[in-house]
Amino acid sequence: MTAITDETTVPTTALDRLRQRAVSDYLAVSRGAAVFSSMDDYMAAEERAWDRLQAAIGRARRVEGSALV
Repeated sequence: MTAITDETTVPTTALDRLRQRAVSDYLAVSRGAAVFSSMDDYMAAEERAWDRLQAAIGRARRVEGSALV
């Protein structure tokens, strides 16, 4: 019997969950401009969410780049 590995069978790692959460948080802020009391508050929240997303992506790239292939 041969095992085939694809995205549906690969276990989700903590790093994957961190990246998925950062994407989800950014999209929630980006789509929710109307819930902020001012445009400045919205822009600050979006900037923080974007920074978290970029940090999560950077961590994932560093880990993937350091893996022994």
